[in-house]
Amino acid sequence: MRFLRRALAGAVVLSALGMAAPADAAEPIRIIAAFDLTGGSAVLDLPSYKGAMLAADAINARGGIAGRTVELIPVDTESRPEIVAAKVEAALAANPDAVAGIGYSYSTEALDAGRVFQAKGLPFVSPGATDPSVPAAVGDFMFYAAYGDDAQAAAMAAFARDRLGVARVAVWIDSRDLYTRTVGRDFEASFRAGGGAVVLVRADDGPDGFPAFLARVKAAEPPVGALYVASLPGDSPGLIATARAAGTAVPLLSGDGWDADTIVALSKAQGLDGIYFTTHRFLGVDTPAMQAFVADYTRRFGEAPPNAFAPLGFDTVNLLADAMARAGSVEPGAVRDALAATTGFQGLVGPIGYAPGGRVPKKEVAVIEIAAGVETLRWVAPAEPTR
Repeated sequence: MRFLRRALAGAVVLSALGMAAPADAAEPIRIIAAFDLTGGSAVLDLPSYKGAMLAADAINARGGIAGRTVELIPVDTESRPEIVAAKVEAALAANPDAVAGIGYSYSTEALDAGRVFQAKGLPFVSPGATDPSVPAAVGDFMFYAAYGDDAQAAAMAAFARDRLGVARVAVWIDSRDLYTRTVGRDFEASFRAGGGAVVLVRADDGPDGFPAFLARVKAAEPPVGALYVASLPGDSPGLIATARAAGTAVPLLSGDGWDADTIVALSKAQGLDGIYFTTHRFLGVDTPAMQAFVADYTRRFGEAPPNAFAPLGFDTVNLLADAMARAGSVEPGAVRDALAATTGFQGLVGPIGYAPGGRVPKKEVAVIEIAAGVETLRWVAPAEPTR
């Protein structure tokens, strides 16, 4: 796979620089992989972890890094944000030679895990978390492989206004989660900034308040042209079904939390359409590298990658390997510095690079439509320039 050549070529450099002495050359490079592998949040996190596994396997099949294999240490936090910090701390205590961590498609979990790694002085890269304030809140050892919520919210606001012709929207936000609060707030701000009207905003502590929101939407005059629903993937199929059952026929919009096969299955079973979400560039990408990844994933796991979070997990491990190669070391501070200096790393899900002092990459944002169980790429918002 061509996108690995840069990282693997760096392994030769590591050997020349003496990254690992012969005595410990056989010891694997251990990376904590913390994800919600079970429970409702696994719909995004499990594909991400599987993608990470494929990347580690590919690196190891080519000789590892300076003769050392990459070993992922899985940590399942069971879709329970309240246990993230304790389980990550326990994993690090059990693996004191771990040199870095990856994990999560959710900003709340990424924030809590990131703080643990920051306190230990270890690099931590989140494949799919998107709240752009989290890396700065955690500290200099935390990085994203994905765009920020500000970028995906702006993309959906532009798509709704310019391509769907929507002038008036209502916004519902699940206030329990950092991601949903951020992406909902950012969509509202972007839609207003573009000249659109946000006629109703409601934040609820979970889905129980959603029917009351729908009742207010139906009573709005002039009518609302679309609903933006900032929700987590576990609740989203129920919210979509509730909206359509209530007779709400306008487009339903959201962020990458709706990049879930459970929503596709609901759309197919009930013939639902008018569902749109922003996500990472995956659907419609037909590069040789992506073809190889899809084939390998399907062969290994018996199904095609269900969403963009699978290649994001793959990219994250390769990003870390590339940083180790350029650092000539697995020493955490050196790897952190190499990550911070990353420019133009070519991942499956777009290039990754960080502006000076920044740790959230600027990347393309895809807008996907779901209709009767079929996903269609409708628009790609270009990446913002890196300043």
